[in-house]
Amino acid sequence: MKKILLGVARIKIAGTFIVFIFTYCPFIIPLKKLMINKKFVAVAHPSPSYPDHALIIPRKIARSVFELNGEDFTGAIDAAKKIRRDDSDFTLIINGGKKQDVMQAHFHFFTGGFIGNINPEVEIKKIGAAPELFYSERFASGLRGLLYSVGVSGESFSICVQFDSNSGRGTAYAL
Repeated sequence: MKKILLGVARIKIAGTFIVFIFTYCPFIIPLKKLMINKKFVAVAHPSPSYPDHALIIPRKIARSVFELNGEDFTGAIDAAKKIRRDDSDFTLIINGGKKQDVMQAHFHFFTGGFIGNINPEVEIKKIGAAPELFYSERFASGLRGLLYSVGVSGESFSICVQFDSNSGRGTAYAL
């Protein structure tokens, strides 16, 4: 059932309905809910790729990462801190352009690191320190420019942010 729902969510017309449900009626989503508040809903990923893989979805209509603002990014970070099971390190990934399957901006959450597990053939570009990048409007409004400045196309990308539980600091990368 979960895989069917994921397939339906990838269809543009159905995606509009899915966005509406996540924004206004998250209680009817047939996935395990990890957290719901006024700004976000977090659910267990229907087809997990990593341990503790969850989705953190803004409760607003935002078809892409470029429609999010700094408050949305910091809200996702706060949601991630609430849903992790302990004080472990965690990673947030947001896909954009051709790498975004579902037409609602969403964050992939999982505990532990990620960058060290990436195929060595994938080019990784450091964007900067987090959370400072996310606490400013400059990040969201200047996202295309920021990606361009590290040589990543806004047409197909992933932004990965790894957070260290001890320091509360993180590093952002573009893939």
